[in-house]
Amino acid sequence: MKLNLRTAIPLLMVLVLFYSACKKTENKPASTAPASDAIGAAIAKNLVQSLSGSYGGASIKDGVNQSASITAASPKLKIQSTIHCGFFIDNGLDVNFNQGDSIKTHTTGSVNYFFLCDSASKNTTGYNLLDSLSSTGKGPGYDFAFLLVQDYKVRGLNLANSNFMLNGRLKSWVDFDYKLKPKSSISVHNVFHFTDLEIHAADNFDIVGGDATFESKGLTTTSSWDYSGSIHFLGNHKAKLTFLSKVYLIDLLTGTVTPV
Repeated sequence: MKLNLRTAIPLLMVLVLFYSACKKTENKPASTAPASDAIGAAIAKNLVQSLSGSYGGASIKDGVNQSASITAASPKLKIQSTIHCGFFIDNGLDVNFNQGDSIKTHTTGSVNYFFLCDSASKNTTGYNLLDSLSSTGKGPGYDFAFLLVQDYKVRGLNLANSNFMLNGRLKSWVDFDYKLKPKSSISVHNVFHFTDLEIHAADNFDIVGGDATFESKGLTTTSSWDYSGSIHFLGNHKAKLTFLSKVYLIDLLTGTVTPV
């Protein structure tokens, strides 16, 4: 999995457009869309972006291996990368990144990996990860803050590690503070608990099975919430999201939701 600190920042523009869309609905009648639909969309978008590393954390698209992005961001990990087995720890991660002159980000935190290896081949067969990353930054007309904690156990399921399983906990908090008048804030704070997510790398990292529960708190210009619910991964890049006795189908490639 990838500590995607550099590729995360360009995706901020996508995220800003998504959350700005929520902001622009504040003067529309509530009847244009049920509040639960917008909340479901916010939870789903946060899930998809978090799993893909868009907030600066580990990505399912690196399988069971350490990535070049991790070693680039952490000199301590880079020094030890030739060993490739055992513990890799950096408790002083501190990275600045600018996207042109418009977006500036500062990320601090810690990364703790323990890689499992085959005793004969020394190939990686899985790892345990505990990271905690805090990113703050500014864009044109807004400030943002991300808080990410990933406590994962990832294990290869075949010799090539093309299929692997993920268990663990993900805390993903995303906050935007718009400076335009009237000033507004948008927050999505989710905690996911994953059970036996089976991921097939050869099929664009499709999550073909597994379950999750979540606790979600959020605030937009039109509503706030504090809900819990469940997610069942269906394969074919789809998942079923359930909360408040409502069911939605998530497209795990785009993050869009469709009421069922």
